Parts: sequence; C-alpha cells; structure tokens
Amino acid sequence: HVPLHDPRGMGLETIREGVALETREHGPATGAETLVVWGHGLCNSMGGEDIERLWDFWRCPDGDPFAETARVVRYHARGHGLSSRASSPDECTWEALGDDMLALARLKRGALATPSKGDEASRDDGISGTRAETVGAGFARARREKLVLGGASMGSASAVFAAKRARDEALSNRRRSNDESDDELDDDLAREIDGLVLVIVPTINEARRARSRQIESAAARGFDATAARRKPRPIFKDTPRANEPATPLGVRADSFASVMRASAMSDFPDEETLRRTFSFGDADRSASRGGKTRVLVLCWDCGDATHPASSAAALRAAIPHAHVEIASSLEQVGTWGETIRGF
Repeated sequence: HVPLHDPRGMGLETIREGVALETREHGPATGAETLVVWGHGLCNSMGGEDIERLWDFWRCPDGDPFAETARVVRYHARGHGLSSRASSPDECTWEALGDDMLALARLKRGALATPSKGDEASRDDGISGTRAETVGAGFARARREKLVLGGASMGSASAVFAAKRARDEALSNRRRSNDESDDELDDDLAREIDGLVLVIVPTINEARRARSRQIESAAARGFDATAARRKPRPIFKDTPRANEPATPLGVRADSFASVMRASAMSDFPDEETLRRTFSFGDADRSASRGGKTRVLVLCWDCGDATHPASSAAALRAAIPHAHVEIASSLEQVGTWGETIRGF
C-alpha cells in the first residue's frame, strides 16, 4: 500500500479575470522547499492519472522526504474538468496553456513582488491583468520556493511554453531597463523556473503534422464518438493491465471542439528557440554555476504513435544538458515516480 501524498482536496484558482483552474494540492501547505506545478495530457484529467498510476510521483512511500519538502499543485487545464470552458481554440493552444501554467505557478508561489512602474497590466502578453503577472527581477528575487513545472503529453508542452514565456518576459524586462547585455540573463532572473519534468512528450515537427490531421478528424467526429473510441495506453499491452478500460475523457463536452482544434494547431518551438530557452551563456560555465534550467525527459518506446521516442530524441538534440530516459516496458515506467521525486 502506498499512501497518497497528503492530498488536500480540490479547489478553484482564478488566474486572471474570467479564468479559473480546478486544482488539487499534495504536500505541506507551508514550508516546502520546492513547488511542483503539474499538467495532464489532452483529454485526460487528474482522476485519469490517478487511475493509471504511471507517473504519480505525488504518491510517496512512508518516510519519503519528498512528502515533507515538496508541494505539488496539479490542475485541470482550461476546457477540462471544472476549469473554465474553452470558447475558442486560441484559448487553449499549447502556448496559451503555458501561460495558464505559469500564471498558476506564480499565484501559488506566494512570493509575488510589487510590479515596478510601467509593469502594470497593460501588456497583451497572455497572462496580464492578475496578481500572477508580476514578473521580472523583483519577482525572481522575492521567490521563496524552488519552482519545477511539468506534465504529461500536453502538460509537458505547457511546461515548455511556460518556460519560454518566463524567459521572454525576463529579457523584455532587461531591455526595458536599458541593460545593454540583453541577450544574457543573470542567474536569479534566468531561473525563475528551476526545473522541468517532461513526461511522454507529444509529437513534434513532421510527426506533429500527421498527428494534427488525426486530431482534426477526432474533433469532427465529436465528443461522444471520440469517447467511444478511446483505448488503453499501448504500454499496457501484454501486461496484467492489458484489459483495463481506458480512462474517461476529461475534457468538457462544451469545450471539446476548441480543445481539439487548439491541439491540432500547436507544436513545440523550433530547436534553436528551445536551446535558447533552457541555456544561458556558456554551457560549461552555466552548468557549473547551476545557471541552466534542469530538464528531465521521460518517454517510452512501446508503439505509441502519439508519444513517440523520436520526440525524446528531438529534445535531447535541442537541450543537450537534459536528462533523458526512454522506457520500453511497464516495469521501467514504474520507476518514473521515484525518478521524478529524485529530480
């Protein structure tokens, strides 16, 4: 028996006017060393992840220090669960979902600085108009907890775009302050996000284009038809879990079309953008100072065309310092929770 990592029930967090995310927290309410914000995959849910138990690192063996040192905030993405409905695809592209994840992380971190003059809610940056918009050097220096963002599939894409947004804002703030070295960020500013955990990364680039056509077809079929065609994950094949039913759709029926079309039009940033997002300055010098955002990539190679091993290879090429593991069996996937806690 592995007890749940201190779940404190569900809640709704308003990240900006008109947008609320359904959340569940695990771990200490105060005094944690690390805040982990975790997103689920397309059409999945927090409940679906609890049923599958594939990367539920928030479930700890008795005595695991993670239970005392880490606060895990899980949430339903927009258009899923009881989170706000998605009324258009633009509201739930991977980039928009990254803005939501970053806004929730800033809200939960509880160390928001007062915005400097000219930093008020006037920018059309996707996360403006709330407490969560206070960004830049003041925010970075006020932070109390380390911040790790992560997720599975769509949630991993959200984390990548959240990191990109944080870096872009940091650079923008540097330029507004007339600092000539605007292509280099100091450690405090660069590392608002201390680490990323990317699990079963979705298709990227060429593979994404083919996958997008499949998602568009599912959107055209509709919610009920897609729910009826849902299958267990390929990693369960030829294991004792092979006959388990697929998890229910976690997407809201009133948001299904928007969520699916948003996914179909989304893709990861290009390789150079990824490299710049996760590396600051000279690689060896930054690594020795801890100046790079740590990245853990956990993927599988089990015939899952929607989460292929090629995506892990693409991230390894773009982010050379990332720690990448590829599982080929359910037994190997069973070690992921411990790997994430150790990260």
